[in-house]
Amino acid sequence: MKLNGARADAFLKAPPPDSLGVLFYGPDQGLCSERAAELAKHLTASPDDPFTVTSLSADDLVGDPAKLADEMAAMSLLGDTRLIRVRLSHERSGASIAKTIKALDAAPQRCAAKLIIEAGDLSPRSAVRKGFEAATHFTAIACYADTQASLANLVKSELAALGIGIERDALDAFVPLLEGDRRLARGEIEKLALYKGYGKEDGAKVELADIKVLAAGAGNAGLDDIVFDVFGGNPLEADAGYQRAMAGKLSPHSVLAALQRHLVRLHQAASLMGTGQSADDAMRALRPPVFMMRKSAFASQLRIWPETALARALASSLELEKQMKSTGAPATSLMGRLLLSLSAYAAKRKR
Repeated sequence: MKLNGARADAFLKAPPPDSLGVLFYGPDQGLCSERAAELAKHLTASPDDPFTVTSLSADDLVGDPAKLADEMAAMSLLGDTRLIRVRLSHERSGASIAKTIKALDAAPQRCAAKLIIEAGDLSPRSAVRKGFEAATHFTAIACYADTQASLANLVKSELAALGIGIERDALDAFVPLLEGDRRLARGEIEKLALYKGYGKEDGAKVELADIKVLAAGAGNAGLDDIVFDVFGGNPLEADAGYQRAMAGKLSPHSVLAALQRHLVRLHQAASLMGTGQSADDAMRALRPPVFMMRKSAFASQLRIWPETALARALASSLELEKQMKSTGAPATSLMGRLLLSLSAYAAKRKR
């Protein structure tokens, strides 16, 4: 059986008694894990008890193809419902798993346990996926990335539960940062709630300024300003920001790491544009996507920096990293020199 959307949500809230197992698959691994944990609480009173829950890996089933059937038939010594959890990192045992599911589905009375399998993004040709979809007592549930609308609802509901509101422009800026993984999204919402004091103040509300501070981590906001000034061709601003960072006891190695992260993202976007994608599409494809308030600057940098120049800049940063680790030259001076060199190049290119 295959379930999607509202039917899948209803199933997870109240799984039918004759359900023997569920396969969670799809590109959003965080959502797979979240749904699997939610279902486990319905299937057993002790989802964290090693005597009640048996965990298997994909390799366990390759080495012993009959292991899954044996575990599903084994009775609990304590008389409660056993739970078998499988994390399927590959499908080398896919055919034997599908065969086991078919046999158990035909004879459900043989099952003394319930089954949860977490897998990756399985294709329609997957033997495991087809086995679950064709069964009556086993269910396949796809876990695709949240839409912006569903993420917005998640943000509002999670914050509202803590007595925290969020302004519309702040929500519009925050949601694009959460795309791709439900686990990441919940972590960022938790960080935002912590920043706002978990709603201990009456009328607490998230504003756009809060999102800007937290977008890359409060401690990295200054680093982002330096990096964007460098690649945007603003050498005076970049140097002034760097000097402030050094006066504030920030490590030049931290600046280099931020520079390299940004370089990699620019290079990835430039490569996508080389295949015919627009700048907007290339920025949306990055994970995490470009922060809304930085999109214009990022797009400008893509016009300034050709892919070949980005490759050379990345090579220079890697060489600098070696020098900073292996020579006696002051790391602060080496880093400052690279920042001025890159920002000067960008300044010439944007004229």
